[in-house]
Amino acid sequence: MKSIKTKLMFWLMAWITAILGTTGLFSYLHNQERNEADYQSQRAAVKARLAMSLPHSVWQLDDENVRLTLDSELSWPSIIAISVKGESGLSLGRSHDSDGSIRDMPPSEEPRSDDMLNIPIVYQGKEHLGNATVYLSRQALAKHQRDQLIELSAQILLLDVMIFMIMSFNLQRFLFQPLARLQQALNTAIRAPDASGAQVTHVADDEIGGIVNGFNRIVARTAGDLAKRTEAEAVARAERDRAEEAYRQLMEAQQTLVETEKMASLGSLVAGVAHEINTPVGITLTTASHLGTATSHIIEKVDGGTVKKSDFQAYLDTAKECSDLILSNAERAANLIHSFKQVAVDQTSEARRSFQLQDYLNEVITSLKPRFKHANTTISVQCEEDILLDSYPGSFAQVVTNLMVNSLVHGFENRSSGKILIEARRNNPHYITLTLSDDGKGIPPENLSRVFDPFFTTRRGSGGSGLGLNIVYNIVRQRLGGSIEVHSEVNKGTTFTITMPCSAPVNQSKENIA
Repeated sequence: MKSIKTKLMFWLMAWITAILGTTGLFSYLHNQERNEADYQSQRAAVKARLAMSLPHSVWQLDDENVRLTLDSELSWPSIIAISVKGESGLSLGRSHDSDGSIRDMPPSEEPRSDDMLNIPIVYQGKEHLGNATVYLSRQALAKHQRDQLIELSAQILLLDVMIFMIMSFNLQRFLFQPLARLQQALNTAIRAPDASGAQVTHVADDEIGGIVNGFNRIVARTAGDLAKRTEAEAVARAERDRAEEAYRQLMEAQQTLVETEKMASLGSLVAGVAHEINTPVGITLTTASHLGTATSHIIEKVDGGTVKKSDFQAYLDTAKECSDLILSNAERAANLIHSFKQVAVDQTSEARRSFQLQDYLNEVITSLKPRFKHANTTISVQCEEDILLDSYPGSFAQVVTNLMVNSLVHGFENRSSGKILIEARRNNPHYITLTLSDDGKGIPPENLSRVFDPFFTTRRGSGGSGLGLNIVYNIVRQRLGGSIEVHSEVNKGTTFTITMPCSAPVNQSKENIA
């Protein structure tokens, strides 16, 4: 029997090898171009460095400094030797010895090279002092390319083998073994009584043909009434399974939407932090770069012996200004991070702790300011200073965040400005009342009784999930142990009133909120 597995494995191996080989060829050609570009770039860099560094040493007839300059350039493996011949009789050369060390090169020696670089030595752009000759070899470049080819070939071979093994394992596990088990199960069913004569034709002599033949033998043994009854039972079971699966998927989708909505406030917080910190960090980086450039310039003047008192004084002034600017912007970024830190920690955990209500409200509002920055919204807080809560700050922050974002998205829609007022007062030693009011467009009377229902939204086509206020309702009642009410008039605004204990009830699991 001709095996589909054998044919599939053969073509799979052929295609994998062809694709990886083609990819490797393009990669090798690209590496060749890049290596050649690197070589030319290094060549130009050597020329530029020697043209800049040699004139001063040759002018002063400083053989030692010339040697140091040449030795530093010989660190590039492609350079075999460098010779310098001056108009004043200076003749100096340095080359690699057979053991890799650097030695003096006699003036009469002419190293064998693949490439030569002639560099005129001109002092202060006017006086020609001599010439420098750089002897280059492409052997290091060729060796590097050979090593890359060997490495690339090994990688392609390894990938070829690994991909083939992985695909073979998965095909064997997920296709061929199930087919073999199915064929065996169908052949076992042949021995059952009550056969029927229905047949299915399948010409190919392969695994699928074996399955069809087994199916034909089963159909031949199945009675008409039994087949109808079995089919009806199978349909009923399939419908029941589909209904159960649809219900399970609906529950999972609802839970996913709830969790997504819960994390929306944290997403806004992260975006706000990134946006606010970007400016001081950018200024700090720019200033540090400017200071680095100024430092490099003054170092060059010091090394060249051309530094003046005015240059040094100007550098000190620049350093003072830059350090002050870096310090002020670093402090600004640190203050921003501190403002957002506690709210971010609370929203990513379910920890219970004690916190001052007024301070925490200010931290939450600070974390939301980037969201309201371009909305021309005024946010005011009126809170008694001595209110201490023993509760879940992350859940409390989510309630305040969802209510404020609800005002921004719905209350101030199509409006150029708005006001939000948050008030907190103590009713008695054990309970507080928190109100959040806005002067937005309000909620229509027909929608007022449905605002806390899950999936109710007036922005279905604009990305609204209808879960924001439902999550607020569940958190207040189940997590914080309180109650929430809403009052609204069209074009006059909306007020949410929350009454909650100073000490939240214990044993409130996160899953109950959903």
